[in-house]
This record gives sequence, structure tokens and C-alpha cells, in this order.
Amino acid sequence: MNNIIPLKRLEQPREAAFLFALVEGKDGETNGYRVRLDSGELLAAPRAGGCLLAPETGDEVLIADNGDRAFILTVLAREGDRGTITLPEISAVEGGDITFTARRAVAMEAPRITLAGILGEVKFKGISLLSQWCDVRISKITTVAERWDRIVGRLSERIRDSYRRIENTEQTMAGRIRTIVKGRFSLSSKNAAVTAEEEVKVDGKKIHLG
Repeated sequence: MNNIIPLKRLEQPREAAFLFALVEGKDGETNGYRVRLDSGELLAAPRAGGCLLAPETGDEVLIADNGDRAFILTVLAREGDRGTITLPEISAVEGGDITFTARRAVAMEAPRITLAGILGEVKFKGISLLSQWCDVRISKITTVAERWDRIVGRLSERIRDSYRRIENTEQTMAGRIRTIVKGRFSLSSKNAAVTAEEEVKVDGKKIHLG
């Protein structure tokens, strides 16, 4: 008959020993892990707070055991290149200069993401922004672009003062154009031409030509 090895040894607490072990899976009773020692003994050990890399089945780990309780200190070896770093529910990363570098990609996902700072700089060769709505409040905007294409279902603008300077050509193609001016309307050009296929109407109390 095979010997049955209990999950926990009944020994008096002693000085903690560092042991190599193999993770066999999660332990439902303790919310920890089942780890197998090199001696064949099976223990239940939770992950220590300083063990950021979450253990997985098949990992070789280092544990501390004093006969009364055991903790997984760190993951030593793993087959494969995937891992999960788990932090407490409320965590913070602090430092003078922090750099995150990835060889392929960096992804951030959360119900809410907040970025705050005094100065910010973003550099991308290409960028795509998808959103159902966007609210932007800025004191000053300066935009420099070689080409700007916009496709809008409806555009509404409310501007206090508008000044535009176009060096070459401005062309507007529209089904209908209506301009309403409360005060004075002035149009000045070196040469002007008004052409209509059917009708031209000029109406006013006084009309001055020449």
C-alpha cells in the first residue's frame, strides 16, 4: 500500500528553511498552491507578498518552510514565456524616472485610465483613435500638417472671432450655401465674377454700382 502524505506536517515551528519545490496546482482550501518538495512531500503554500510573478502549474519555485507554515517566495523556472504579475488591490509604482520597454507591444486596459502631469509628449509614426465621444478643453492649439482630410456627418461651430489666410486656392462645392450677416458684409477682390445659369437677384433699399 502506498503511503499517504498529508498536505501539512504536524511539527513544532523551527527556523525557516529554503527549499526547492514544484507547483502542482491551486489549493482550494487555503487559496494557495500545492507544491511538491524534492523529497516527495506535498505542502500547501500561499504566495508571499513579495512574489509578484503569479505561480503556475509546473513552475519550479523557492519556498520558505518552518514546519508550521510555508510561503512561495519566488518563481525560479518556468516552461514558456508567459507570466502574470499580480499586485494588491490598491498599488502604486514610484520612482524618479520610470521606463517601460517592450520588444513587441504594450497594452493597457481598465474601466478608467487617468493620465496627469505638468508636461506631456507623445510620439508615434502612426496613431488611430476610436471613441464614441470626445470632450477636449484646451487654452491654445497649434496644428502643423501637410494635409488634413475630414469626413463629417454634421459640423457645427461656434466661434467668437475667425481669421483665415489662404495663400493659393480655396474651393467650396455645396448643394446650397446661405450666409447671414447681422452687420456689414464686405467683399473685396482684384477681379470678381458672378455667374448663374438662370437668375441673379440683387435686392436692397439702395444699390450703388460703380
